[in-house]
Amino acid sequence: MLLFIEIILTIFAWRKGWKWLSLLPVGICVAIGFFIGLTGGDLEGPAFFVPDLIATLALILMIIKGPKGSETEKTEE
Repeated sequence: MLLFIEIILTIFAWRKGWKWLSLLPVGICVAIGFFIGLTGGDLEGPAFFVPDLIATLALILMIIKGPKGSETEKTEE
């Protein structure tokens, strides 16, 4: 369920003007999950939930605050 929310937030952040940088939170979260699974970590502990929560919060902040020098900020001035 959280993956779907992250995908939707990534699309909105991409459209807001973050472009390729909007893929970083989810990509880093997937990499962390991969390495935790690779090392035999606990699959149900907070180690999997915390990176997802951080990625979701980062995407929400990206949507709220557009990138510096974006076209939307220039048109508002």
